Amino acid sequence: MNTLISDQIIALIAVIEQTGLPALRMAFTLAVIIFLIGGILILRKRHQLFDRDPSVENDLPVVRHNRMEEVLFVWSGLTLVLLSIVYQVWSA
Repeated sequence: MNTLISDQIIALIAVIEQTGLPALRMAFTLAVIIFLIGGILILRKRHQLFDRDPSVENDLPVVRHNRMEEVLFVWSGLTLVLLSIVYQVWSA
C-alpha cells in the first residue's frame, strides 16, 4: 500500500513538472531581461544617482564611488543568481 501511494505521488510530481517547465522558462527569462534593462538604466543614470550632492556633508569622491560599487556588486550578484536559475531551467 505504501509503495502504491508513493508511485502515485511520483507520477503526479512528474506531470506537474512537465506542465510547469515552459512557464518557468518564460518567467525567469523575462525576469533576467527586466533585471538587465534595469541595470543598464542605473548605469546610464549613474551621474544623476551617484554624483556630488551639495546638501550632503562630507560627500567625498571615495564615498560616492563606494556607494556605486555597493549597488553594482549587489546587482551583479543577483544577475548571476538569475542567470544560473535560467540555465538550470532551460537545461532541464
